[in-house]
Amino acid sequence: MEHITSRSNRWIKCALRLKQRKWRDKEGLFLLEGLRGTTDVLNQQVRDCICFIEDGRLADDMVDELVSQGERLHWLFLSVDKEMMHLLSGTEHGQGILLLCRKQHHDLSELLHPLKGYYVVLDSVQDPGNMGTILRTCAAAGVKGLILTEGCTDIYAEKVVRSSMGSILRLPIYEGASIPFLKEWKQVSGLPFYGTALQNARPYKEIGPVSQAVFFFGNEGNGIREDILSLTDDNLYIPLPGHVESLNVSIAAAVILFHFIEG
Repeated sequence: MEHITSRSNRWIKCALRLKQRKWRDKEGLFLLEGLRGTTDVLNQQVRDCICFIEDGRLADDMVDELVSQGERLHWLFLSVDKEMMHLLSGTEHGQGILLLCRKQHHDLSELLHPLKGYYVVLDSVQDPGNMGTILRTCAAAGVKGLILTEGCTDIYAEKVVRSSMGSILRLPIYEGASIPFLKEWKQVSGLPFYGTALQNARPYKEIGPVSQAVFFFGNEGNGIREDILSLTDDNLYIPLPGHVESLNVSIAAAVILFHFIEG
């Protein structure tokens, strides 16, 4: 395993660039930090990753096993000292492991045919923590694909990836969905569209069993745009007995998805 000490090393420079969206888009790579997320990527048999390990962790049995498995998937392992890892890390108290992964590209055109199962569309969701949590929830619920409108935060930002807990690669993600695309998708897919809204909506438990559907969740402050709500077959809300106007969008997504998918 090569030990890196210089910031001029090509992979160090690459990792630092990936903290900016323009470089993530250009390089087609993103950063994933932490032992749990790295192990999850490894368990998915993702190949050709670059893995930085803080030299103080090299004696860890779990890390040793990770290296052994990663080498079989053609991972490149590089050791760095604590100061270099702190430079690369996106957290104050990191776990001493950082991964460079290749983005999985999925074109929206892949969706333009009859479909089965559950899909989720996020409209202008801005908070990275919410985005990552919803992504993790979708993966846990068995959602077939996550679709993002043009106004969403970057799905590959470090905080989104960290909040997803390694689920970033567990389901197809489709970026840049426009209103015209959603109109065409509704016609072609054959799936019913369900929005979430506080007005002109029904309590979610009043909706009968749903064997396949597209569920829409909106911006933290403004909800789903009206021109998207105009495409939905029905709109849902979660009744709240307490004196609270609404739930956090990631919590609302979990409640609704597991209600319908488990039911």
